[in-house]
Amino acid sequence: MNARINGLLAELPEAEFEFFAPHLKRVSLTKGQTLFSQGDKPSHVYYPVGAIVSLMIDNQAGDSTESFILGKSCMVGVATLGEPSFYRAQVRHSGLAYQLPVSVLLQAREHCPAYFRNAMKVVNRMVMQLTQAVFCSKRHGLEQQLIRWLLVNLDRGVSNTIEVTHQEISELLGFRREAITLNLKKMTERNEVCVRRGVLEVLDRQSLEARSCDCYWTAMQRQRPVEHQVALPASVTGIQMTERQNMAVTHDL
Repeated sequence: MNARINGLLAELPEAEFEFFAPHLKRVSLTKGQTLFSQGDKPSHVYYPVGAIVSLMIDNQAGDSTESFILGKSCMVGVATLGEPSFYRAQVRHSGLAYQLPVSVLLQAREHCPAYFRNAMKVVNRMVMQLTQAVFCSKRHGLEQQLIRWLLVNLDRGVSNTIEVTHQEISELLGFRREAITLNLKKMTERNEVCVRRGVLEVLDRQSLEARSCDCYWTAMQRQRPVEHQVALPASVTGIQMTERQNMAVTHDL
């Protein structure tokens, strides 16, 4: 698989890509694999061309939270050049990536100005998407958060399948597994997704986009297609109590 499937490498001028090319090594990443841990100084960075990697934050109690999803549009190892990583990089979806020694990337500072300009744009986009995700988690219910998570995973990968279980989605989004299962069942009945053991396949992306909240489109810096500009449920605009808040009230009762 061509390294230029990765967006960051695809935008390089030919001369700068030739600087990187001899040092790029294609590797196969496996779901669950840890590329580096919190506090590590990574020896390599990764450019996914099929694999999807979660940026995980761990606490001392042993809890973990997915704060961002990295894929074909960026590099795994951002903000770790010579410094301890503030996150754990864990493979979410098996696939290919290109590995590059950090030492080569540090040398590239003198030879590849276009690369670092593009890298800064990627970092800025990541921060914007992260803040939009925080807004979504505070204002919108499970259905909209689940749809956004599915669409982001599709954007980061190269296929319409996601290696994930109901329990994993529950832990990543912070909702009960039963609520995840119920929402996926509704999506299955609408022929939007097909759920198999450990694998979720998106069958109708357009339908999911039509029911997505504006957080997805804002984060992707894209306009919602005209055919998707329909009246959305009140929960999408944050008018109603979110499902997480409803569950908390029910639990207190």
